Amino acid sequence: MRPAGDFVSEIGKGGATADQERTASEKLVNSVALTLFARVAMVIATGLILPAALWMGNRGVSTIDEISRKLDTMNVGQVEHAAEIRALRVESTAQQKILADHEARVRLLEAQQRVATPIGRP
Repeated sequence: MRPAGDFVSEIGKGGATADQERTASEKLVNSVALTLFARVAMVIATGLILPAALWMGNRGVSTIDEISRKLDTMNVGQVEHAAEIRALRVESTAQQKILADHEARVRLLEAQQRVATPIGRP
């Protein structure tokens, strides 16, 4: 702790300490004003910007959900389409087999007919 005489001697030196005290008080006032401004800005950001950001995020999630639903529908459609293609392939294979069997029978009947009817000579 300083003796009282030191304080008096500092005051007697001139206005240097008064200027320092004034600048210190101005700094303190500026600091309080900046703190107050920062808090008001945080309240505004929380009150206005945060709900807007949440709304935009919610829209983004709903858009992703819509895209997901559309992709699911497309996937189901592709599965159904693939099943239809398989069914058509099976049907086509069965028809090809029936046609091949029919052609074999026709050839067999034609061969039997050639053997049964003698070829006439002119």
